[in-house]
Amino acid sequence: MTNDSSAPSLPDQKPLLRRDAMRRRSAAHGRLAATAGNQIRDIGLPVLTGLPGRVVSGYLPIRDELDPVPLMAALAELGYRLALPVIEKKSAPLLFRQWSPGDQLRNASFGLTEPLDTAPELLPDLLLVPGAAFDSAGFRIGYGGGYYDRTLALYRANRPVTAIGIAFDEQEVPCFLHEPHDQRLDFLLTPTGVRTFGA
Repeated sequence: MTNDSSAPSLPDQKPLLRRDAMRRRSAAHGRLAATAGNQIRDIGLPVLTGLPGRVVSGYLPIRDELDPVPLMAALAELGYRLALPVIEKKSAPLLFRQWSPGDQLRNASFGLTEPLDTAPELLPDLLLVPGAAFDSAGFRIGYGGGYYDRTLALYRANRPVTAIGIAFDEQEVPCFLHEPHDQRLDFLLTPTGVRTFGA
């Protein structure tokens, strides 16, 4: 078998795909940000309300991530409890603390804002997951920290949890080589619809 030296190795593949997808995400955000959050709400609400569990972890968008807050607010109106992720320490799973729109937040690493330490810790049943890219098999590329992969691995080993990616359609990349720690999404919400990955 010949070795194709032009093909990126596994450690090199994700950064290349990430950079390309984030360029396309930025362009999509510039065109679609005004409407995409409401589209995700309208598409995602029937999906999430049809799943078991009443505790939802969301996120507050940074840079040009697609905004899930309209969906989160609609779930809160239906009585769901919301949480936001907290990076407690490097190379560890995420912690989730209760959050409601209007709650006070604190600045954290990576440009994130997090609930205060006094906010109760929650165990989400449903996780809204951001990312840089995704492929047609439901695997995502994050930002290189591995926080969501570690969190999903821990949760899935101990309790039922559903991972729902949030992204622009433009963030799709060709199927890439998956590493053993990569965790697949159960669903993906984009402004044009919902994709299911064996959930």
